[in-house]
Amino acid sequence: MSQISGPKSLKNFLSTLPGGVEVGLVIAKDEKELSNFAQIMEMSGFKRSENTGDLFEIPKTFLIVTDNVDKNIYDFIAQYPTGQIEIFDKEVMQSKTLSPDYKDSAVALLVNRTNIDKIQGNGFELLRITGPAFQL
Repeated sequence: MSQISGPKSLKNFLSTLPGGVEVGLVIAKDEKELSNFAQIMEMSGFKRSENTGDLFEIPKTFLIVTDNVDKNIYDFIAQYPTGQIEIFDKEVMQSKTLSPDYKDSAVALLVNRTNIDKIQGNGFELLRITGPAFQL
């Protein structure tokens, strides 16, 4: 995971994500900064996803991750760089295998510092499985 901080802006960071084969990580220091980052992401052409299905349908998307991260989200992030993602669909009770289109797509996670510490403490190694990261 590479980390960008300091004078680089979030907009500059987001512009590097399309075409990448890793999920980007945006870390906010608190809920206020998280809200500001979400607005910047939306103004930069990223759409907020509510679930893993949305992550495949929206070319530039972000997901706000709380301390209660869903296993499907974690599996998506871990498998995204492999080119083939298998997710269990609870509605139809079967696995779906999908392939990301890296050419014009970008996926980012948005999380605050407190939640990332809780997520890591619960055994979900977000810092290890994500790609480029941004925080102020």
